[in-house]
Amino acid sequence: MNNQEARFILGAYRPDGRDSGDPMFTEALAHADRDPELRAWLEQQRKFDTSVAAKLKEIAPPAELRAAILAGARASQPRREWWIRPRWMAAAAVIAVLAVVSLSLRQTSGAPTVSELTAFAMKDLADAHDGHVGHPPEFAGLQAQLASVSLPLTTPGGVAIDLDELRRKNCRSVKIAGREVFEICFHRDGTWFHLYAARRSDFAPGAVDAKSLISETGDYAATAWADSKNVYALVTHAGKEVLRRVI
Repeated sequence: MNNQEARFILGAYRPDGRDSGDPMFTEALAHADRDPELRAWLEQQRKFDTSVAAKLKEIAPPAELRAAILAGARASQPRREWWIRPRWMAAAAVIAVLAVVSLSLRQTSGAPTVSELTAFAMKDLADAHDGHVGHPPEFAGLQAQLASVSLPLTTPGGVAIDLDELRRKNCRSVKIAGREVFEICFHRDGTWFHLYAARRSDFAPGAVDAKSLISETGDYAATAWADSKNVYALVTHAGKEVLRRVI
């Protein structure tokens, strides 16, 4: 089973977890447990479905709705256009508001999560390049800062990166869901690290805990954190324990 097949199946998974024992979802859920990217997608979908379900519960249908459906359009009843009935107008307004809320939630959920950034960074490092291509000479000053700044790196102000400057200097960049992400490689205490930086506003809102976000795929370990402007993912070959020491 690949991610596309698992997403198709999990699209029907109810957000309250009542389907966890259904054999139809067993393989897809196991696949999500193994794959950080798919797991992050499933978590995002469940949050969205829960939000929509909560909004739907807030809608109170007009009292005469059931009777109107059963009665149909019988000729014996006087007819009034639905849009001039106050209760129907209110119902239409509620539906319109729900549509806007749903669209807003979709747009928010369309932004990649920080968890997805960690999975993306590990995949990029594994697939896209083998050497330290994010280590150009013009960034020697920034790399020296990252190599010597006081730990932990996640301290507010510990990593101060100007994304506009990285862009001007043609720093290596990649994209996740259309969002620009820059990569800087630096060497610290005998270990190579790969720092991916992007705008905080380009990612889904929410708390970011670097220690709880630590994940491992193959030879790579990664985590992420954020400050007021940027979000960062840090990847290394050295494993989780080395990663924990710098965050």
